[in-house]
Amino acid sequence: MSTFARKEELPQGLAFLGNSLLFLGLGILALSLTGTSWLPFNMPRSWFQNPTVWKLLALCLSGGGIAILKQISSSEMRDSERSRQIHQPKDWIPEEPGQRFETLTVYTKANCPLCEEATEILEDYATYLPQTELIDIYSDPALVEKFGTCVPVVLIDGKIRFRGRINEVLLRRLIVASPAKELSQNSCGCNKQDCGCKPLTMQPKSSGSGSNCRCA
Repeated sequence: MSTFARKEELPQGLAFLGNSLLFLGLGILALSLTGTSWLPFNMPRSWFQNPTVWKLLALCLSGGGIAILKQISSSEMRDSERSRQIHQPKDWIPEEPGQRFETLTVYTKANCPLCEEATEILEDYATYLPQTELIDIYSDPALVEKFGTCVPVVLIDGKIRFRGRINEVLLRRLIVASPAKELSQNSCGCNKQDCGCKPLTMQPKSSGSGSNCRCA
């Protein structure tokens, strides 16, 4: 069983680096087109002897800058999109607290932003789900052939529930519609981590987290 992987933050100054590479590359390209006679300094001898090399260098710099800025933009779009989605309130508790289901398996792969997003969402609902087993599809060629174009794939009790992206609304409906297991003696039934609540005295039918929960 694997633990959840947190998404790494982008290094500080990455946007500055991307912009610097882009403008440096564009500047070299502009000089190769307009000439350098107007500059107050002389260009290196290689500028005149190997202009093609300088143009290739300019293209590489520009391409690198664009790639970095695209990565930053994609990360910001993912964060913005998720912030617009319906999030589970920190004090959200189903009518019947407790863990559901027997198994939870996520087929994933490296360098997969959607996989990272899926593990974060599942971690938000970890109180109501079994421990997650993360399986890299590249560990088995058969898994690559089966799930190579649609990871992450989330299986709950052996049944595929989500492909590509987890819909939190549907996940909450699954949780509410599924019978809960008996609460452990050290759980109040809420989904707050380290809430410090006292053990919940089990009732035949629970209508919430009980009066012992101080998380609301």
